[in-house]
Amino acid sequence: MTIDTNSLSPVESLLAPMRHSTHPYLTWYSQGGERVELSGRVFDNWVAKSANLLHEEFDLAPGSIVATDMPGHWKSAALALACWHLGAEVRCVAPGTDPGDVDIFITADTETLAVNGSVEVIAVPLPALAMAFDGPLPVGATDYASEVRAYADSFNPSPIDTSATALQGPAGSMAYTQLFAELPETGASGTTLLSTAWPLERLLPVLVSLWSAGNPVVLVEDGVKISDSLLGGERVVTRLDRES
Repeated sequence: MTIDTNSLSPVESLLAPMRHSTHPYLTWYSQGGERVELSGRVFDNWVAKSANLLHEEFDLAPGSIVATDMPGHWKSAALALACWHLGAEVRCVAPGTDPGDVDIFITADTETLAVNGSVEVIAVPLPALAMAFDGPLPVGATDYASEVRAYADSFNPSPIDTSATALQGPAGSMAYTQLFAELPETGASGTTLLSTAWPLERLLPVLVSLWSAGNPVVLVEDGVKISDSLLGGERVVTRLDRES
């Protein structure tokens, strides 16, 4: 086992520098006109609450596997980092795809499930102000929105095996050492715009890379018109979306 003795968790190294920041860290635009600005402090709170939920309610631990068919979204990013806080593997699958032998399945659309009641399910409503999942839930499924707010705003990570798989998807897999150390070169500097036209398995490593370099991110849902007004209002310096 390869232990990161400097910070206990690679996620801790990523989040600690911005934990008390009130400046924009991740700003979300949806097709429905929603704009959600999360400061470093607020985003860290969401990650911590999610990690505490996963640990206390589902016993998520190193070696656990969490599958998700979530789209690119600020909640997808927070949940992925929560899983990595706990040393688990995040497995990105296409909607309706059998995720294989996993411990938890996280989805924003329970109609796409292909788990047949074989794993724990967490249903995530995507609107920022949603207090509960809008729609029927599978028997035994957990409503993320109604549960996560009850958990603590801070999380105390334990040592994890950084040689283990952190992220897996159709394109391959990445170990923690690759995801958090061998960061992809984005060429970005300053506030950077990304689009969910990219699949989640591609978005997550880029987000980690941008945040590691100290760059705030503007994440826009695929289909949102990227206007000069949006770019200027958010002070976007670099674009890594489909139109770049």
